[in-house]
Amino acid sequence: MPTLKIDDREITVEAGTNVIQAAEKLGIEIPYFCYHPKLKIEANCRMCLVKVDKIPRPVPACSTVVTDGMVVSTKTPEVQKAQRGVLEFILINHPLDCPICDQAGECVLQEYTHDYGPGGSRFTEEKVHKPKKVPLGPHVLFDAERCIVCTRCVRFCRDVVGQEELGIFHRGDRQVIDVFPGQELRNKYSGNVVDICPVGALTTREFRFRARVWFLQPAESVCPNCSNGCNIWVDAYQNKIQRLRPRINDEVNQHWMCDAGRFGFEYVNRDNRLKTPLVRHGEQLSPVSWEEALRWCAEALQVLKQEHGAGALAGVGSTKSTNEELFLFRRLVREVIGSPHLDVPPPPQGDEDDFLIRRDKAPNARGVADLDCRPAPGGLDLQGIREGIRSGAIKGLYVVQEDLAADPEWREVLGQLEFLAVQDILPTETTKLAHVVLPGVSFAEKEGTFTNHKRRVQRLRRALKPFGLGKPDWEIVCGLANRLGASWPYTSAPMVTEEIGREIAAYTGITYEKVGSMGIAIE
Repeated sequence: MPTLKIDDREITVEAGTNVIQAAEKLGIEIPYFCYHPKLKIEANCRMCLVKVDKIPRPVPACSTVVTDGMVVSTKTPEVQKAQRGVLEFILINHPLDCPICDQAGECVLQEYTHDYGPGGSRFTEEKVHKPKKVPLGPHVLFDAERCIVCTRCVRFCRDVVGQEELGIFHRGDRQVIDVFPGQELRNKYSGNVVDICPVGALTTREFRFRARVWFLQPAESVCPNCSNGCNIWVDAYQNKIQRLRPRINDEVNQHWMCDAGRFGFEYVNRDNRLKTPLVRHGEQLSPVSWEEALRWCAEALQVLKQEHGAGALAGVGSTKSTNEELFLFRRLVREVIGSPHLDVPPPPQGDEDDFLIRRDKAPNARGVADLDCRPAPGGLDLQGIREGIRSGAIKGLYVVQEDLAADPEWREVLGQLEFLAVQDILPTETTKLAHVVLPGVSFAEKEGTFTNHKRRVQRLRRALKPFGLGKPDWEIVCGLANRLGASWPYTSAPMVTEEIGREIAAYTGITYEKVGSMGIAIE
C-alpha cells in the first residue's frame, strides 16, 4: 500500500489508486470533466492536471496511479494556469446560455468556471454554431453547442451497456457526439448518459424545461419497478415527481438505473387517482370519511364472520407492498379476522439482463416469502380462494394493491361476493366491483422497507404529501384491525419495522437506523 503526499498531507492508499481517488480521501478537490469512477479512463479533458515531483510537466490525475513516496501538488501556479487555460479553451465555442439551460444549478462547467476559471475570454471571433435539440433516441435530446466532448456518454454505452450506439464525428472544433448511421440511442439504460453529462448537452424529453433544479426537493428512496431495488433520488416539486435519478450504492446498482424505472413514475402524478374512501350504495360508489369507511368495513367483516365463520373471509396481498404493510396485513387476516385464507399473486414477469434488470417486476416478492404471506395450514391459496368464491364458501374478500378483475376468471366470480374491500391508488376493474374502496398511496408518499432479490432490506422515504385523503397501507390496515378488536399501538412505519425485527427470525434486530441509506443484507 503506497504512501504519498498531496499538498503536504500524507495518506496511505491501496495499490492501483489514482491521484484523484487519493485526493478525495483527503477531502482535496481535483476538478475533472471526463473522469468517472465507473468508466474507463481516457484523460482527454486535461482539467485534472497536477504537479508531481520529478516529472517536468503537469500530468492528468485521473490516469496517474500513485506510487510510494510520490509528492503531488494541486495548487501550484503552473497547475492553476493549466486549469484556467483548459476552461478558456472549452468556453471559446460554448453558447453561454446558462439562464435557459436545464443543467443550470448542477452544472460542473458553471461551478469550475467560477472556482478555477480565468474570469474572462480573449476570444472575440464568432463562435462555431452546432445543431440543437437533436433527438438521439426516444428519451435523450442533444444540444451540440454545449458539448465539451468528454466522451462519458460514448464510454458508458460502449463499456457499461455494451452497445456502441454513440460515436465522435468530425474533427477539431467541428467534432460532435452522434449516433451511428441507422441507429438510435435506444438501449435500456440510455437515461444514464444525461446523469453523467457534466454540462447541459444531454437532456431527457421527460424532464426538459419542467423545473429548475434548485426548486427540486430530493428524497432518498428505492425504485419499485423490479426486484433489484435500485437506489434512487425522488426529485419533487409542487408535490409531484419531476424526475428520478440513480443514487450511488455499489452493492445494488452502482451509479446507474434502467429507463423503465427512471421514467415509470407518471402514474404517481395522475389526477385520476383514488383520493377519498368510497362506499357502495346500490350501483354507486359514494365518497365518505375515513371513519365511516373503516366502520362500514369492520361491521361488514364482523357480520360475515358471525354468520359464516372466519373461514368465509379471505385476504389477497401484493408484492408491491412494503414489509411493514405485508406484516400487518398477514396479522389482520390470520390473527384478527382469524382466517387461514391468505395469498399473494405472483409478481408480473418481464425482460431481464445480466446487469440490473430483473425478470420479477415487483419490488418485494422476497418480502412476501420472508413474512409468510401465504395460506396458513388448511388455508386456501389464490386459486382456491377464487374457487371458494365460485362455490359460495368464501363470502368476503379484502384485496390490497392487486387488480384481480383484470383477469376474466376473477371478474366473473368477484360479483358473487357479499363483501369486497379493495385498497389501491388508482381506479381499476376491481375497484369498480368493490363495496368499499380505500385509497392508498404510492411508494413516493410513504415510509417503509422493501427486500430485494438478494435479500437486501432497503428503505423508502416520503417525498410527497399523500394524494387527496390517501393513507399508507399499513396505517389503513392498522386502523381496521383496531376497529375489529385489536389493540395495535403502531403510529409510524418504524414502529412496525421494529416489531418485524422482534418477530421474524431472518429480520432479527432490524430497525430503520440499521437499514440506513444503503440498506442491510439479511441472512
